[in-house]
Amino acid sequence: MTWKQVVLQLVTQLCDKHGSRSFSLTEFSTFSAPVLVKLFPANNNREAKIRQTLQFLRDDGLIAFKDGRGNYTLLGETILVSEVEPEAVPILRAFKGEPQKREYLIEIYARNKGLVKTARELFDFRCTCLGCSNSFLKADSKTPYCEVHHITPFCEGGEDILENLSVLCAHHHRMAHFAVKRERLQMQKFLLQRTSEVLAISGQ
Repeated sequence: MTWKQVVLQLVTQLCDKHGSRSFSLTEFSTFSAPVLVKLFPANNNREAKIRQTLQFLRDDGLIAFKDGRGNYTLLGETILVSEVEPEAVPILRAFKGEPQKREYLIEIYARNKGLVKTARELFDFRCTCLGCSNSFLKADSKTPYCEVHHITPFCEGGEDILENLSVLCAHHHRMAHFAVKRERLQMQKFLLQRTSEVLAISGQ
């Protein structure tokens, strides 16, 4: 594995451990030291190499510098265990253990979990897409099952705010992620407009 691959993997592991996408250079250096020493024993300037590799990951849009004091945020579509519904955690862990690249989608929490509850209530726990009747009651509740979707993904500059959240059935959630580009863009435009309308009506 290359330095970039190893560092990105270790960043993800550190964020999973903390339950947060934010981390500091000091935290990462301490956390990664045992692995990096073992994998790259010939490198005698590990700290400089770490900073260089984090810069490369930033250039690739996979992390962001939070400030000038050595703090970072994990970006991209990497999914953390803390960001999924409890029943999906075993699925996520199984996929993380698989070496093959697979396409999958599981329900993700907004970073501010309170926004998820608010979004579901605003849309009455039903799919935002007009005319959609794909719904069923969850076994442990009396409310319909629905998934909260970030309309503009984090990796494209989307924010964790109500204006960027919609509620979708499992089918339309997969369409929003995996349909052909033209259909995804059409859905994105519709969802942004619909969410704006619902927020205006609710006074949010």
